[in-house]
Amino acid sequence: MPATGPAAAPDEDDVVDVVLPTHRRPHTLPFAIESVLEQGYPHLRLHVISDGHDPATEAVVSSFRDPRVRFYAFPKGPGFGYANRNVVLRGLQGRWVAYMNDDDLLFSDHLATAVDALREGLELVALRPCAVHFPDTVDPHFFAFSWRGPLATRFLRHWFMGSVNCVHERRLFARVGEWNEGLSRFGDREFYNRARRSARWRDLDRITILRFYALHWDARYGRLERPPQGRYVSLVRDADWMGAVRRRAASRCGRDSRRRQLGDFLSFGLRSGPRFLRFGWELFATRGWRARRAAARPAA
Repeated sequence: MPATGPAAAPDEDDVVDVVLPTHRRPHTLPFAIESVLEQGYPHLRLHVISDGHDPATEAVVSSFRDPRVRFYAFPKGPGFGYANRNVVLRGLQGRWVAYMNDDDLLFSDHLATAVDALREGLELVALRPCAVHFPDTVDPHFFAFSWRGPLATRFLRHWFMGSVNCVHERRLFARVGEWNEGLSRFGDREFYNRARRSARWRDLDRITILRFYALHWDARYGRLERPPQGRYVSLVRDADWMGAVRRRAASRCGRDSRRRQLGDFLSFGLRSGPRFLRFGWELFATRGWRARRAAARPAA
């Protein structure tokens, strides 16, 4: 019988590097990691970035004895730690880059769906999320803004499109630049919209993400002994359950969902008014940042 050894490393042209930043959420992080490692697409590496390292986060990551997982511990960076992410992004070797949040879950076909589309010559694809409202209400219509609808709905969709929704070619960084380190928040929206303007991209309009949504997230989910992510982590691998969610998303949005959307968006707008103003100022103040960074960066 021929000897068998470890599986050969995948070709880098097949690899998706999944970037997962986290800050002190060890209660939901293991479920996020599990949903990445259980993807149907096998050629991936998961990069967990601890922005403000703590032992509990390291213990969670260490419990996954999977060679595809890498862990990076950084001191707490400004804002959401975009500078720490850029350090990791510069060292990636795979062909594609995907993102993950420490409190969300991916459907098991998320990466496979994205890679199939990217192989058609695209540089960026956007996938659709399904919301889970606190504490445990699945709403596939919450983020369902139409690309072909009125200008207002397209604006909302672009604004609420976070990094977890996007998978893109790694070489896109050479053209559009890295994450803006001068922003204290909303860096994912800013990078996505900047990349979208210059990339060959497509909205796949297919739900592959479960996003857990709540006002005052940490204050609410942090008090739960068993966060709901633990129940859904097996469901996002169940073909029947995923199909049911997608069929609900294709049906007409009910009055309750629309009322919830309106209430949450009004609340978000009122709470985030000062944040939007600060974001606009930071964007203006860092307008030369990308040019300076590109000039300092060696050619690919």
